Amino acid sequence: MKNRFLQLYLCSLAMIIMGGVEINFDYIKANNTEGIYSATLKLVIGAMLLVFAITSHIKFNANRKQLERELSKEYDERDDLIEGKASHFTMSILMIVTFLIMFLLNWISIQTNTALFSIIIMSMVTYPLAKKYYNHFL
Repeated sequence: MKNRFLQLYLCSLAMIIMGGVEINFDYIKANNTEGIYSATLKLVIGAMLLVFAITSHIKFNANRKQLERELSKEYDERDDLIEGKASHFTMSILMIVTFLIMFLLNWISIQTNTALFSIIIMSMVTYPLAKKYYNHFL
């Protein structure tokens, strides 16, 4: 893929276009302030995503040589061991969180989205931390 940030550019431009179209249609139909607020929010989020995409693309191009050097390192058995231990630790934490949520569901009503979101956040946090820990101590 020539441009790694193409999807982020397209998403931000789509958000900006959707917000602009919604603002135009809300002004044409009636002065619906609720629709204008959501359209303005889409415009702002799209603009922030566009700024983020541009800055990320500039930083990536500036650090390309360093990234290529890091990616060209040989993959050794130590990296396999670190990946395996971090995955094992993450799976054990996910099982604990899942059992905790199942236990709490007996007394508290938790929405499915909230439970799944907490599981996803726990996996996103524990895997990099475990990888960093095992990389430091192994």
